[in-house]
Amino acid sequence: MVVAKVVVVGGNYMGAWEEGPNYWRWKSSTKEIMPIPLHRNGSYEDIVRSVIESGELKFKTNNIVISYLMNGRGKIHPTFINNDQHVSLYMLDVTADGSRPLLRINVIPGSLTISLPQPTINEYDSFEDEILDAHPMDS
Repeated sequence: MVVAKVVVVGGNYMGAWEEGPNYWRWKSSTKEIMPIPLHRNGSYEDIVRSVIESGELKFKTNNIVISYLMNGRGKIHPTFINNDQHVSLYMLDVTADGSRPLLRINVIPGSLTISLPQPTINEYDSFEDEILDAHPMDS
C-alpha cells in the first residue's frame, strides 16, 4: 500500500459553528469548498500556510481558526486544529476510514484578547454602613 505524501482536503471559508441541542453545526454563508493540499507529516504552520494560500487570504496566522467535524453518533463537537499534535490527529482521522472531513476556516478580525472590565468605585456606596446597621455590635 502506497501512502500519498500530500492529501487534498476541502475547506469552507465562510461560516461559523452553531451549537444545537445535541450537536454542533457549521452554518455556512456560502457552499463554496476550496481544495487545500496538506502534507501528511506537515506542521501546524504548514497547514495554516496552505489554508491561507488556497483561500487567497490576507490575514495574519493568529487570526485564523481551523476546525473540522468527524462523522459520528451522539453529541458531536468540532475539533480545533491549533498545534502540531492536532494536525497529526486530523491526518489520522483522514486516513482512518478514507473520508476527508472538511476543514472549517474562521477568520477572526483583530486580536482574540479580551480586556476585563475595570472595577468602578462608587464613592457614595453605603455598603459598610449597611453592614454596620444590619449587625450592630453588642455593647
